[in-house]
Amino acid sequence: MTALADLAMPDLATGTGYRPVPAIHSHTRPASQVLPTIGAAGTGGIESGDYYRRMYVLQIGYQAFLVVVPPAQAPDAAPYAELMQVIKTGFGRTLTRLPEVFGVSRQTLYNWINGETPKPAHQEKLRQLAEAARIFSALGFKPTSLALDRTITQGKSLLQLLSEGADGREAARKLVRVVQRGVEARTKLDDILGGRKARPEASDIGTPSLDEDA
Repeated sequence: MTALADLAMPDLATGTGYRPVPAIHSHTRPASQVLPTIGAAGTGGIESGDYYRRMYVLQIGYQAFLVVVPPAQAPDAAPYAELMQVIKTGFGRTLTRLPEVFGVSRQTLYNWINGETPKPAHQEKLRQLAEAARIFSALGFKPTSLALDRTITQGKSLLQLLSEGADGREAARKLVRVVQRGVEARTKLDDILGGRKARPEASDIGTPSLDEDA
């Protein structure tokens, strides 16, 4: 019987042109580095995923940086309390008539004076009312309650026009012109009557009669 040791393996590389190539292999030793402990505290801060990401960035040569985006700031609120002071100065005692412009109570008006912000639907009307008040103050005109009821254009009074969103400066100028015309007309009538007191006209007491478009 032939022993197994006598059986030689054939040389497969002989005559084939191939050369045997030794296998390349190596044994890698297990890493000896201790795995990070997430949540532990040290001199570099709290160990977290973000902490190790920053450390990795620094090791490869990049400088970590933080992008700071400032929070969006809301636009400054209109100084409605200041506008109300302008209105109070310009309208004087007739301030109590102004809720008609907005359809609000007197208390709401006083709340605006004390700093409360009006609803958006009232804010532009409030600005126009302040513009009218500035015209009155500049011209030294003190509106009376009867004057505010005078028809100045389109069959409407100053307060009615402002409640519809009219331009405050233009409406105030028209009211001043209408009142001045009435004063001039009464003066002329007094001169004609020689000092006798004339009977007041309907327009003099504030009742709308004609379209006094100025």
